[in-house]
Amino acid sequence: MNDDQRKTGQPDATADRDAHVRGLERREAETSINAYLDRLCARIRAKELHPELRDEMRGHIEELIASKKDEGASPVEAAAWAMEQMGDADEIGGTLGQVHRPKFNWRLLVPLAVMAGIGLLALFSLAASGTSMFESFNPGKQQLFFYGMGVVVLIACCLFDYRLLNKYAVSLYTGTALLMIFLFTFASVTVNGNSGWISVGPLTFNGTLCMFVLFVLALPGVLDRLSLRHAPGRSIRHSIAIGVILLPTALYVYFDLLAWLALGLYLIAATLLYARAGGAKLYLYPLPAAAAAWAAGLYLRNPHWQDRFQAIFAPRLQSPDAHYMNDAMAVAIREGGWFGRGFGSSGRSIVYAHSDTIFPYLTYSFGWIMAGLLVASIVWLIVLLLHTVRKIGDPIGRSMAAGLSILLAGQWIYGIGASLSLLPFTSLLLPFIGYGGSSTIVHCAIVGLILGIYRRKDMLPAKRHIGSPKIAPSAAPHHG
Repeated sequence: MNDDQRKTGQPDATADRDAHVRGLERREAETSINAYLDRLCARIRAKELHPELRDEMRGHIEELIASKKDEGASPVEAAAWAMEQMGDADEIGGTLGQVHRPKFNWRLLVPLAVMAGIGLLALFSLAASGTSMFESFNPGKQQLFFYGMGVVVLIACCLFDYRLLNKYAVSLYTGTALLMIFLFTFASVTVNGNSGWISVGPLTFNGTLCMFVLFVLALPGVLDRLSLRHAPGRSIRHSIAIGVILLPTALYVYFDLLAWLALGLYLIAATLLYARAGGAKLYLYPLPAAAAAWAAGLYLRNPHWQDRFQAIFAPRLQSPDAHYMNDAMAVAIREGGWFGRGFGSSGRSIVYAHSDTIFPYLTYSFGWIMAGLLVASIVWLIVLLLHTVRKIGDPIGRSMAAGLSILLAGQWIYGIGASLSLLPFTSLLLPFIGYGGSSTIVHCAIVGLILGIYRRKDMLPAKRHIGSPKIAPSAAPHHG
C-alpha cells in the first residue's frame, strides 16, 4: 500500500472507530436508562401500568438527553445528567406506587352497615314478638348467617378482577341465557306466590334477580364488541344490540316471571348501557316508549295490576278489602309516632313484615326518627354510589358499576315509595334491610363488584392517569 492509499484510508478508519465508540456509548446509555426504569417500576405494584409508565418516563428522559447533547455531551454523559434531573428512581417509583395503588372505598360500607343494623333490629324485634310464624322462626338469627356468607362473597368479589367479565362477556351472556332456560324449565319453584325461584338440591335462590345481574355484567362487553359508535343507526350492529338487550325480557315473558320491578330496573340499566356504548337515537327513544306501552297493555289486561294501581291512584273505585295492605301500612306508619311502640311490637296487621313490608313495621316499632335515619342512610348510599361510578375511568368498568348501582338504588327507591303508598305495591326486595337468603348474598356480590371496580381505578393503563400533569413533583425533572 502506497502513501496515498494510507492517507486515503486513515479518515475511514478513524470514522469507523468513532462510530463504534458512539455505538458502545449509546448501548451503555440505553442499559443505564433501562436499569433506572426497572428500579422505578419495581416500586409500583400495578404491573398493568408498567409498560405505559416506562414509555412516559422514557419520553421525559429522552427530551432531557436531546437538550444535553446539543451542548456537546456524549450519550452516556447526557443520560446520566437526564436521570439525575429526573430524580431518584426509588423515590419516584414509591411516589407513583402510592398514587396508583389499589383504592378501597370504605365510605361506601358506612351507610350500608347502618342500614343492615337497623334491618337486623327490626328482624330481632319481630322474633321477640313471638306472634304467628315468629313463634318458631327467628329472622334475625337467620339473617346474621346470611350476612356472614355475604361478607365472604363481598370480599371475594372485591378482589376479583372484573376485566375477566369483559374478556369473556360473550361467553357469560350466552352461558347465562342457556343456564336460565335450563333452570327455569327444570328447577323453577314458586315461593310465597312468586315464580322465578330456582331450587337446586337443598338450595333455593332468586333466579330472576341472578339472571338480570349476570346480563347487566355481560352487556357492557358485548356492546363494546359491536363498536356501535362507528356504525350507522340502521346497521345490523344496532339491531343485534337491541336483540341482545331484549332477550332477557323475552325469557321473563316466556317463563311468566312475576318480579316486574326487577325487569323494569334491568331495562333502565340496559338502556343506559346501550346509550353509553354509542346507541342510536333511532332506538334510544322508541325503546322506553315500547316498554311503557307494553306495561300499559298488561295493566289493561291484568285485574291484579289494576287493583294495585287503583289502590294508590283511585282507592275510591275499590272496596276496602282491595287496598287492605296499603291501609295497614299507612296505619302502622301513622301510629308509630316519633319513637314507636318499642322493641318486640307485634305489628300483627302487617303482612310479610319481615320482608316486603319491613319499613312500615320498622316505623311502627321504632318510630319516625328511626325511619328517617334509615331513609337518610339510603340517600347517602345512593349518592356515594353515584360518586363512585363517576370516579371510575375505565369505560367498561364504569358501565358495569352504573348498571349494578341502578339495580340496587331502584329497589330502595321503589321499596320506600311503595311502603309509603306513593307507588303501587308489588313484591319487594329492600337490599340489606329486609329478610333475604340468596338475595342478600347476591346484593353483597353486587356491592363487592362495585368496590372491586373502584379498587382498580388507578391501577389500569390510561393516559389521563399517568400523564405528566399527574406525576408528583418529586417525579418531575429538576432543572437548575
